[in-house]
Amino acid sequence: MRSNVARKLERIETVEPEAAYQAVGRVVRAAGTAFVVAAGAAEIEACRAVSCMVEPVAGDEVLVSVLPERRAYILAVLEREGRDVSVVLEGDLHVKLPRGRFVVGAAEGVTLASGKEVGVVAGELKVNARLGSVLVESLSYLGTAVQAEIEKAKVKAAALDASVERVTQRLKRVYRFVEEFEQLRAERVDYVAKKNMSLRGENTLVTAEELVKLDGAQIHLG
Repeated sequence: MRSNVARKLERIETVEPEAAYQAVGRVVRAAGTAFVVAAGAAEIEACRAVSCMVEPVAGDEVLVSVLPERRAYILAVLEREGRDVSVVLEGDLHVKLPRGRFVVGAAEGVTLASGKEVGVVAGELKVNARLGSVLVESLSYLGTAVQAEIEKAKVKAAALDASVERVTQRLKRVYRFVEEFEQLRAERVDYVAKKNMSLRGENTLVTAEELVKLDGAQIHLG
């Protein structure tokens, strides 16, 4: 028969490893990615699990899972005294919807902030707002066509430079106020008025290199 010592050694060798367990505790300290959770009389050092997207803060009531290797993870934030919540993830985040729509709603506002680039790629882009404001230090637009229906437009700029192959305008009334100087340079200029055409100035000069022609039923000079 085997001795009692042998039987005890056999029992020790066949003892199952410590099982994992879960506990509810409160975060007492947070330092980067490490947290100290008070669960009962014990303090557990834990990391935030990947599935726990809410960043724990001191005072949160959390669910902690302790593994046999004495590693511990915060699985979820159960309760928080304040209302602010931060969702913190490491690395890239991809949200994919094979079907359906993705809707983000907020009662007081939505803010997108990035230190580098914000890209929007879509077959069609719609923006609906009662008021709008865009502040861009430098803006570039590349497209095929622009169509705008505006009741009133006001543009104020220090300098405006446009290079256009053809300009067509249909206007009912045009008022131009030039404070200092206006210059027009063209290969040919054609002005047509159905009724009256008036040129007024303190001094009016007409200069031609070859021909000046005045043609009318009546011509009054002086």
